[in-house]
Amino acid sequence: MNVTIAKKASDGEAFARPCRRFANARTAFKSLLAALNFQSGQSVLLPAYVGWSANEGSGVFDPVAELKLSYDFYRLDGNLHIDLDHLEKCLQSGRVKVLVLIHYFGYVDPQYRQAVELARRYGAWVVEDEAHALFSDCVGGVCGRLGDACIYSLHKMLPIKGGMLAVAPRHADLVAGDLPEQDGLPPPWTYDFFAIAQRRRQNAWLLADLLAPLADQIVTLRPSPAVGEVPQTLPVLIHGASRDSLYFALNEAGFGAVSLYHTLIPQISREEFPDSHRVSSRILNLPIHQDVQAGQLDALEETLRRLLGQSHDYRPHFIAPHASLVWGRKHERPISR
Repeated sequence: MNVTIAKKASDGEAFARPCRRFANARTAFKSLLAALNFQSGQSVLLPAYVGWSANEGSGVFDPVAELKLSYDFYRLDGNLHIDLDHLEKCLQSGRVKVLVLIHYFGYVDPQYRQAVELARRYGAWVVEDEAHALFSDCVGGVCGRLGDACIYSLHKMLPIKGGMLAVAPRHADLVAGDLPEQDGLPPPWTYDFFAIAQRRRQNAWLLADLLAPLADQIVTLRPSPAVGEVPQTLPVLIHGASRDSLYFALNEAGFGAVSLYHTLIPQISREEFPDSHRVSSRILNLPIHQDVQAGQLDALEETLRRLLGQSHDYRPHFIAPHASLVWGRKHERPISR
């Protein structure tokens, strides 16, 4: 047997990830759904935590409604984790053509792989909504690899506009001809994805550490990011205080908090999905993006403490991973302050 190795890679299809740019993520999602040629009775299955705002509507649900597609929702628990039993029950109907998985706030559901396996078992497409998970996918590699397509919202993670659709190589035809590409937008690759991911992870660790003494009133919805996860924000649940009052007070003080999602679309009823509504009424998302410096997080924590009426106790500052080992936590050094 004559075995040889070429001097350089030349297989243009190996490890390809066909993608197209769009004006925004919802346009990308709508174009994909339109290209899938739904038949009568086929539906889109979404998680029961989809937000709505007067300014933006609902990014992931609006395309489904605009195309007049049938839809249903699968249950999430009080941590916004997938209820696999309910998901399978929905898939057993045989009507689901597309299952939508949302990687909320850049974190990956612990049952992500099992959810995809269920979709495959029942013949459904898997679309990963990665509006919050660009770096968890493209740097950490912990999502975006199991589904058929991924949707990105660039402005939520980078200081540029636009959305993007990536598909598995077996579906390359969906981005090769029929879907309109958005031209004239700067490419996201001009930014250092690894450095941005590192800063966001460090900020999430630091802020979670700073908030730990306030745990009776502020509880992190997600633990510190696991290996590969790069957060969009730090999601917390507010107890014993008004989430809305805290939101407005923080923004008035100059700290850009958001609430994802303070209002769920009306199709997700409180009676059928009480856990979703419970989270919606308490959630606050704190900024940990790449522009944020450690000293600003100290000021954010002090402001939260003051607004909640809690005294300040001394505590050691957070220890962040060494830059070259940002994906693990075995070797540590003090974060630059």
